[in-house]
Amino acid sequence: MSHTLLINLARVISILGLGLLTFSAIGGTLLASRTAQKIKFLKGQTFKYHRTLSIIGAVLLLLHPIPLWLASKTTGVTLASIFVPFLANKQSLWVAFGTLAMYAMIAVTATSIYIKRIKRRTWRAVHYASYAFFTLGLVHAIPISNDFGKGAHVNFLDFEKILFYLAAVAVLAFPVWRVIAHRQQVARKLAKVNLRSGD
Repeated sequence: MSHTLLINLARVISILGLGLLTFSAIGGTLLASRTAQKIKFLKGQTFKYHRTLSIIGAVLLLLHPIPLWLASKTTGVTLASIFVPFLANKQSLWVAFGTLAMYAMIAVTATSIYIKRIKRRTWRAVHYASYAFFTLGLVHAIPISNDFGKGAHVNFLDFEKILFYLAAVAVLAFPVWRVIAHRQQVARKLAKVNLRSGD
């Protein structure tokens, strides 16, 4: 397989992985707000779907460096640079952010798989690392160039870059919506209490 095909394969795998994790993150926010429980076609399987999407998305993202490693003469991605930050021969900073994102993602995924064996507080604390993963992952994905030559050019209006922007907006927008909705709910409850106390 040519190096160009391997690089494109890595791109497709990463887009699919990030897409699944984005849907999973949205589902997780809806699950936490109990909104997802009201969606009839999920039939009470919300957590199961959330975890399944997370695991498949995580596996895809863990696999996406392999084609880049197989094309290492072009990409400069070595096996060591996949696991140790700043060892890549090309675009080492952006590759390093991907390595850090990988470790955050592994921690979140592992705690989700073994959720019944760990304390809820520990799980929740580690689960918040998913925001760190998304941030590191996007800092890795957006400025990195698919052209691994010297003076590599980045087209920030590439189709895949636009998908990354949309993923970032979605992952940030839903928690903000959840916080606003929660505050409005608390305000309504307080208003009812005040009305009753005024009677």
